[in-house]
Amino acid sequence: MNKMNYKTKISMRTIVRYIRDFSIVVAGIAVTLYVNDKVTYKGEKKDLKRYLNAVKIELEANIRTLDNAIDDLQPAIRYSEYLKTNHRDSLNRDTISNYEEICFRLEMYGLKTNAFEMFKTSGVMRLVDDKDLLLTMWSVYSGYSNLSELMDWNYKTKWEDIKKDISHIDLGGDNELKDSPAPLYNYHYTNTPKMMSENYKAARKITEEMVIRLENEL
Repeated sequence: MNKMNYKTKISMRTIVRYIRDFSIVVAGIAVTLYVNDKVTYKGEKKDLKRYLNAVKIELEANIRTLDNAIDDLQPAIRYSEYLKTNHRDSLNRDTISNYEEICFRLEMYGLKTNAFEMFKTSGVMRLVDDKDLLLTMWSVYSGYSNLSELMDWNYKTKWEDIKKDISHIDLGGDNELKDSPAPLYNYHYTNTPKMMSENYKAARKITEEMVIRLENEL
């Protein structure tokens, strides 16, 4: 009987020791996992800031591009206004000649999206606490996609009008357009340059607002 009690005591001690040792191991694993999670989280937060900063820099570059596009369109807008405020038969040849250079100028502006594309595939986008900020960012870049399509349309439309005008130039020596009152008359009379400028300004406005929000976030 005493022997059985002794064995029982030993078994209980062994169990208690096992539970204690096991608890220590579990606690150690839990602490390790907690520390690792904290380190990982801090690392991901640093990555998030890097990506947001890269997007901000990209948006600032796009603002400069849009500013250039808006500035470059000003002479074309003035030419459009001249055509709309004067009858076709009363257009002044000397005035028209001042605009001929800009009439045949073809420019394409590219908006950058690489930083945002990298951000999308990084896996850290989920860490953005301000979901409205994230939605607005997506909206800005979706707007870029629509604007790029509009720029493609504008480029093709103007190029077609340029080809038509070139085909109507009098090759007899005076380089006058035979069937048109002015270079790219239809393109400019329809106020296409002003329409493009307004779209550039709208894109610039939302881009600048996005930059300000990112600056506050960072």
